[in-house]
Amino acid sequence: MSDPLKLASEFPSADYASWRKLAEDALKGAPFDKKLVTRARDGFSVQPIYTLDDQDDATRLIHEVLTATVEPRETVTGWDIRQLHTHPDPKVTNAAILDDLENGATSITLKLDAAARQGREISSGEVGVDGIAIHCLADLKVTLDDIYTNLATIGLDAGAAGVPAAALLAAHIASSDDADEAAPAFNIDPIGTLAVTGALPCSAEDAIGHAASVACDLIDLFPLATAISVNGAPYYNAGATDGQELACLLASGVTYLRALTDAGMAVDQAAGAIVFNVAIGTDFFAGIAKLRALRMMWSRVLSASGAQDATISINAISAEMALTKVDPWVNMLRTTVTSFAAGLGGADSVTCLPYDHLIGLPDGFARRIARNTQLILQEESNVHRVIDPAGGSWFIENLTKELAQTAWGKFQSLEASGGILKALANGSLKSEIETVWQEREKRLATRRDPLTGVSEFPNIAEAKVQYDTPDLDAIQADAKSRQTKYDGTVGKDLASMMEAARAGATIGHIFTDLYGTSAATRISPLTPHRLSESFEALRKRADAHKSASGRFPQIFLANLGKVAQHTTRATFARNFFEAGGIEAITNNGFDTADAAAKAFAESGAKIAVICGSDPQYDDMAGDIAKALKSAGASMVYLAGHPGEARDSYEAAGIDEFIYVGADVLAICGAALDHLLGKRGEK
Repeated sequence: MSDPLKLASEFPSADYASWRKLAEDALKGAPFDKKLVTRARDGFSVQPIYTLDDQDDATRLIHEVLTATVEPRETVTGWDIRQLHTHPDPKVTNAAILDDLENGATSITLKLDAAARQGREISSGEVGVDGIAIHCLADLKVTLDDIYTNLATIGLDAGAAGVPAAALLAAHIASSDDADEAAPAFNIDPIGTLAVTGALPCSAEDAIGHAASVACDLIDLFPLATAISVNGAPYYNAGATDGQELACLLASGVTYLRALTDAGMAVDQAAGAIVFNVAIGTDFFAGIAKLRALRMMWSRVLSASGAQDATISINAISAEMALTKVDPWVNMLRTTVTSFAAGLGGADSVTCLPYDHLIGLPDGFARRIARNTQLILQEESNVHRVIDPAGGSWFIENLTKELAQTAWGKFQSLEASGGILKALANGSLKSEIETVWQEREKRLATRRDPLTGVSEFPNIAEAKVQYDTPDLDAIQADAKSRQTKYDGTVGKDLASMMEAARAGATIGHIFTDLYGTSAATRISPLTPHRLSESFEALRKRADAHKSASGRFPQIFLANLGKVAQHTTRATFARNFFEAGGIEAITNNGFDTADAAAKAFAESGAKIAVICGSDPQYDDMAGDIAKALKSAGASMVYLAGHPGEARDSYEAAGIDEFIYVGADVLAICGAALDHLLGKRGEK
């Protein structure tokens, strides 16, 4: 008798061999490895199903190692909900910070403006551009007014001016009560700065050495702080695979670890002074595996370095590469996925970017959605209450193992070739990443990698996101009013820089005294990309035409027969061209070539797309094409793969074919060139 309490007890036991046979039967002769096995961008294979037999000593060890990297208290408090702030006005930023902290955020990151990030004075025209106008201690005090720095972590994003900005923040926190309980994230990162900007104010080795020396003093002042940032986002946002980003993170981390220990830190203390900033894209399981692999590999590095503890601090941030300017509301869904993956992967803090991050300055609503996404994951979904919640999944364990092995190999290659600095300087790393990006672009162009709201299900008539445009002249004038004259010379040690900051020295002044006024190191920086950028370029051309003429560029859908006969391909054609910003003029269908041609002539369009079924194409496509050309169509497309009939279709006047797997970017770009001219409007 079967056990009524045992699930499916009346059925025979399942095994992989039986499943494999059923799968192959369903494929009807198609190759299993081609149809069901996925090839990851890092080169390893991902199977369609995993079983207990796929577990080995390596995968069983993963969970054990990872649990050792998590403090039990984290299951109670959860990860840090971190908000990025970029509004140029320190007063506005202060109000936004207070609002965030009062409504669920637990820490913040301050991104300094372009002038401060490059160590320039406030007279620069880049004050308030792409960040907060923080140039002196008075600016920072306005920004952080009424904010308890011992309760909320304050992070910095200061580019090349990481050391001077750290001195300002240290001076501010040191003057507050309970300063020893503060845990700021100073995020000094000369390697990441070099990767992004291609410039440093001194040699890379000197920049790293000085950063390590200052980091020692910072940790002495604030034992709970992190001083050095290892940033993977520049590599991932340039198109790198997860394995490449992990390799760069490890190589940079090892470089900083050596510098910190050379500066006098014990290896355990040095490890605690480093935070890893990791970009998380919308590949959910890959994001989880990436964080788990990083934790495991860094534990291996620390063990080999003689550390007693597997300390690692990870801040996961939504990858800018995955966000879109077109249909930005979909970004809410994308950042939900990135935040969920970050939580399951074991991030210590998560920066969920607002949905309109790429468009303008996020308002209170956008920031609220960003933090509430994480609050739901914590407070309602209880994701943080489990150590390594993804552990035990045969798929994720194997994905973690494969990714870790691949990334470790890439890391070893980087080290063997001279390390991360040499790979950046000689351009080899940039070339490798660009190769990956080019392959990724091909998949985007053919929609093998679809983008919701961009390449699929576009809405060209959507309302644009509205955002405030700050008065930079007023912000600059306000900043000038807070500055005081400082004529002293600034020393290179942290104490001297903090003293100078208290006396009125600006970031620009400290930067100049430390490094001079010109870049000493220049390389070709990594080129940032976004998955949607090529489609957005087409949409921008189309939007410009609409602004000038009052309508989008248009094509005419020559639908054949009844609605049921043409609706599938008509819908496909509409989505295909609207991905490029081209509006489709549709209708209920035509029974004759003359009717279709007459309607086309009345529409005023230049391009027609024939949409119908294969039997209709056999009977009517040639006649329809000829009639459309006679009615003035300068281009005629057919929705569907031509197959062996291509030559006859082309002889009848059909110029191009659109089908699943066709290059949307190339075809829509050519259509826009035809309608608007290669340079835009005609």
